Amino acid sequence: MILHIGLDMNIDPMSAVVAVVRDSTIWVIDEIVIFGSNTDEVVDEIKNRYAGHKCIIYPDPACRQRKTSAGGRTDLSILQNAGFAVKVRNSHTPIRDRINAVNARLKSADDARHLFIDPKCKQVIKSLERQTYKEGTSQPDKDSGFDHMNDALGYLVDYLHPIRRQYEQQQPNRWT
Repeated sequence: MILHIGLDMNIDPMSAVVAVVRDSTIWVIDEIVIFGSNTDEVVDEIKNRYAGHKCIIYPDPACRQRKTSAGGRTDLSILQNAGFAVKVRNSHTPIRDRINAVNARLKSADDARHLFIDPKCKQVIKSLERQTYKEGTSQPDKDSGFDHMNDALGYLVDYLHPIRRQYEQQQPNRWT
């Protein structure tokens, strides 16, 4: 079984959403929350919990730059050197698009559901239920602490099922 893991890299807390993907449906089966952590520790936790499983990690795109330890290692290089397949965008998707990608999987415009969360994933559920927005904006309130699991889930969902923008092709102006 291949496990798909969305990873939000923070020190407090390091947050991961563990899922199985079948067809176009994502089944969140577990979560990892580690306070006062670093990338090496989350790698060890994933390897301990899921020994024998192939894991594909979908981290925060900032993992390319952020350094978690001396020696110049990036979060990306730590994940890759641990033997994980890593799928990461070159830059962040706009937050609104990431949120909409998750919402569209939870329930699409045609009432289809393609994202299910195991009831034991208490932090994922709590985060989805309680995330608020800064007053007068469409930006999540990062002070509440409910954004980490949502970000981890968003990186996974957005990579697999991004919101596609429809652009109309502009016709060139013809000089007559």
